[in-house]
Amino acid sequence: AQPLPSAPMRIDLTPPEWATHLISDLDDWLRAPRPVAELAPFELPDDAYFEYAYLDAAGEKRPDPTNPNEPLNPWWPYARHLAGPAYAPDPWAQVPEKEAPQGTTHRLKLTSEHLGQERHVLVYTPRGHAEKKLPQVWFQDGKAFYGWGKTPQVLDRLLEAGQCAPARLIFIPPVSRTLEYHFNDSYLAFLTEELLPEVERLAPSTGHRTAWGASMGGLCSAELAWRHPLRFQAVVAQSGAFLFHPGQHAGDDPHGGQEWWAGRVESEAWRPLRWHLQTGTLEWLHRPNANLAAALREADYEVQYQERSSGHNWTTWRDGLAAGFRFAVPRRT
Repeated sequence: AQPLPSAPMRIDLTPPEWATHLISDLDDWLRAPRPVAELAPFELPDDAYFEYAYLDAAGEKRPDPTNPNEPLNPWWPYARHLAGPAYAPDPWAQVPEKEAPQGTTHRLKLTSEHLGQERHVLVYTPRGHAEKKLPQVWFQDGKAFYGWGKTPQVLDRLLEAGQCAPARLIFIPPVSRTLEYHFNDSYLAFLTEELLPEVERLAPSTGHRTAWGASMGGLCSAELAWRHPLRFQAVVAQSGAFLFHPGQHAGDDPHGGQEWWAGRVESEAWRPLRWHLQTGTLEWLHRPNANLAAALREADYEVQYQERSSGHNWTTWRDGLAAGFRFAVPRRT
């Protein structure tokens, strides 16, 4: 017997008297605030995780005083969340605050000639694998993945359960995030010509590497692997910013961009890359990610595509960490 489809969750918000606009996952927050005078009940899937807040007459962002549910996403203290009855955070990523990584973290410092600055990188090796050559997973937004995402602890848990293979994790924090992640030749040269040899000297790899990132970090990771498919054989992009294209300036409004990446897959030579794309269905990057996944399948790439009923935030990405690891370093690796 097939399970019956669940009923959607009806959202009927009552704005406080001082509120002028609703800002939420549905409209990428300040991109298109909804006047409360036009606010009507709406429906969300019963497994949705939804964040919202209000604007007052002075343009200040303020929480809903009737909703005590603080966000599970670390970005905005003024946000409040609603979770449907079927929403369940991924248990592998629910790491207690005091749970430390079991392995070893090395702090790598190098001066980049390409970027003209000193850079700091974290290299994590799971316990018991210090002397081994391992696959590598390279994370853009490294500080966020290491700290907020507690990615080393998620890998530790998966390894203990035998759900993936051991890997060495490379965490690269940005300095000028938007500039670095937007088709930046100097930043990509720093990664491949300067950082990669230093990482290999510290901890040699098997030669298998995955480029992983969220939002603009997902865009940068795709670009890194696309240009260097013999060094990076897999991409994990969570809510990848695939509305950006090289003709845009880094500071341009991203919402009016083109789905350039899907066309690129159709027109450029095939690469030996595996792809894992994740996106929230309540976010502005849902459509370009879904279309890119379809273009990759049509071009005969190995691709996994996953959706969650949530927005563009760390709750969505944290819930996708375990699935990303199972793809990037499957147990058979």
